[in-house]
Amino acid sequence: MQDLRNMQSWPELSALALLVSLNAGARSIGQAAAQLGLAQPNASRSLRGLERDLKVPLLRRSPRGTELTVEGRAVAEWAANVIDAYADLNAGTRAIQEARAGTVRVSASLTVAEYLLPRALTSFRSTHPDIDVGLAVENSAAVIAAVREQRCELGLIESISLPEQMPAEVVGRDRLTIAAAPSFSGAWTSPITAEALAQVPLLVREVGSGTREVIDVALGEFGGARVEGEYGSNSALKIAAAAEVAPIVLSELALRDEFRARRLIPLPVAPEVDLERELHAVWSPGRRLSPGARSLLDHLVGAWT
Repeated sequence: MQDLRNMQSWPELSALALLVSLNAGARSIGQAAAQLGLAQPNASRSLRGLERDLKVPLLRRSPRGTELTVEGRAVAEWAANVIDAYADLNAGTRAIQEARAGTVRVSASLTVAEYLLPRALTSFRSTHPDIDVGLAVENSAAVIAAVREQRCELGLIESISLPEQMPAEVVGRDRLTIAAAPSFSGAWTSPITAEALAQVPLLVREVGSGTREVIDVALGEFGGARVEGEYGSNSALKIAAAAEVAPIVLSELALRDEFRARRLIPLPVAPEVDLERELHAVWSPGRRLSPGARSLLDHLVGAWT
């Protein structure tokens, strides 16, 4: 988890957006400000404040205009990731807000909802502005129940086993990883076998989660995962692992930031331990997908496969 104690010193989003605009081709601060709907004096003041706060020379000003320094371009690339993440946040929360009124009601498992769906919804809305999408976030077992009870039109799950007689389509692929705090790096240095891994206490998701099903099936011959702790959220798992409670089993998608920051490290696993999985869309066998739901399904297949 990020250290939030210094939030007051973090850069303003509008200043980062101006930097991204300049890096994308805007020839002046005025042009970048116009693209974002800001007044030029406010934009200039915002960029000066950003340079002062970061203590990095971001802009080179001359009679020909304003251009980014080498350092400024690097910061702009990082800033673009922040802007993308904020767009994902908006897309995801808007979908949750529209869960009751949405033209297409979707229920998604946690990993899909957190790490794949928001960006796909952003691009879907840009091409289908007339289709609203409502989102509920649950574990895979609850998603399947919502589809059966027709509380949603489309379900997105991570489970290996698919419900009988329920139409399904592969929308993506994912892989689980065993990860731990850096202090565990010497726990095993060569790829661990399924038999040995089944003896290692692990932090896992709750029963009913697609993530839990994958590890239990992978170690099924040896009795499934040995559970040190069971958590209902990916964030809680990562916090516990970083606190050196035990290694965790989670999607690679959920662990990217932890690996990058070295809060957690991946532990090697033998090829015989099958942690690959397909992500599926499922829908009710007694209900034909609406044109909006079919459009969303086609978009997801194209975005994730």
